[in-house]
Amino acid sequence: MVEPRASNDLTEPTVYMITDAIMLMASFLLTYWLRFHSGLVLVPLGIPPFGPYLVASVVILLVFLAIFYGQGLYSDRGGRRAERDFVALFRGVVLGSLLVLALTFFFRAMTFSRWFFGLFFWLSWFFLCGGRVIARRVLARVLHRGMRRTRLLLIGANPMRGRLLRIIAELPGLALVPVGWLRVPGEEDEGPGRERIPEGNGLLDADGESHAPTVPSSIPCLGTIDQVRDVVLEHGVDRVVLTLRFDQLPLITQVAGELSNLTTDVQWVPDLFELHTSKLRLRDVAGIPFISVREVALSGADRIVKRWFDVVLSGLALLVLSPLYLALAMAVKLTSPGPVLYRQARLGRDGEEFDMLKFRTMRTDAEQSSGPVWTTENDPRVTPIGRVLRRWSLDELPQFWNVLRGDMSLVGPRPERKVFVERFSESMPRYFERHRVKSGLTGWAQVNGLRGNTSVEERTLFDLHYVENWSIWLDLRILLMTVHHVLRGENAY
Repeated sequence: MVEPRASNDLTEPTVYMITDAIMLMASFLLTYWLRFHSGLVLVPLGIPPFGPYLVASVVILLVFLAIFYGQGLYSDRGGRRAERDFVALFRGVVLGSLLVLALTFFFRAMTFSRWFFGLFFWLSWFFLCGGRVIARRVLARVLHRGMRRTRLLLIGANPMRGRLLRIIAELPGLALVPVGWLRVPGEEDEGPGRERIPEGNGLLDADGESHAPTVPSSIPCLGTIDQVRDVVLEHGVDRVVLTLRFDQLPLITQVAGELSNLTTDVQWVPDLFELHTSKLRLRDVAGIPFISVREVALSGADRIVKRWFDVVLSGLALLVLSPLYLALAMAVKLTSPGPVLYRQARLGRDGEEFDMLKFRTMRTDAEQSSGPVWTTENDPRVTPIGRVLRRWSLDELPQFWNVLRGDMSLVGPRPERKVFVERFSESMPRYFERHRVKSGLTGWAQVNGLRGNTSVEERTLFDLHYVENWSIWLDLRILLMTVHHVLRGENAY
């Protein structure tokens, strides 16, 4: 029998809390020096004493850490990607700064420079993001040096099991090790008792260093669900995860009953492919629990916020990237005959057709013989300069103009041609629901590796998740993840 569970749950939150505290104090001290001692900013009223600012730094530290704790930045062991942390930290810094400014209004005996707090706002976010990069690297080293991992037993074989195994392989910070899986009645025997874990890249820390997966290349079938108690005791299982279909829900009660007097955690991963959405929210109405499985995508106010977000960022992008646009246009024009820009009719929100812009990457007669087809890897129709543009997604840059015009949004389901939309809608009844929002330059499916010639069904699932879970913070997170995935060049051809 394997030794009982050894708790290491304090390691990650402790590292993150200490790192955040150090970064907050470092950014505070740097802000004080820049504002009052660097000579870069005039100080007409003289340099204020450091004492009141030191007191303020302690208050700021406690307020910010409390907000980060409330946002769950010190929980969710290892399951947070760096981009998600960066967005959550920005939101926390905004809330913390507003709260601290409100407190200074009530303590008029102590006066503080508003310019100081403005500079501190940006420095603290950059320092905190840098701290998270360092902390993730430190934790990765700790995990690879033998930190106790949570032993996981999987039950059932719904489609989410493969995705769960791939995430475990890609995120060593989760510290999960699948010891095996149990079959439930009615499931086919998958080969000689072992299931391959889907191949995926190791965790790429924000510093760009790759770490090997923390799980073996395959997991054994240890028996059937009726043997769950014996398997848990024999293998020292810490957590049982049921990947069951919705028609197998009674098995959850069975497993929970079998393990009722053990300290093993029991969790259920719903079959999102069957449900077609992941917006499960528990609401209490007069003491009666309601589980919401589908809600309106974007309200009127949400659309206004999203539109202003698109206008500001796309306008800035067009301005800042104008020299790059000129260079790319010249490269396309000088290396192959034909126009610089390629216009293609795509379907956007509510099925309205618009001309999507791209830098031309193919020959002008690319679809003359084949008709409308998806691009494949090493596609002979792509020009040499086109391969470079596609590798770094530079061919998509003209779509910032589509965003500014209102044809598209920065973030949303990627638009398709009418012929493909009609084809996919016939086989997937909810496919057209992607068009409840504007199409995007990037999307939730793309930043989760579903780009290029990948599964349409799985891509649709992620698009529907985005449609029903939109928030401005999710858009920010997707934009940050897009930068990371563009640099990696996943399925870029």
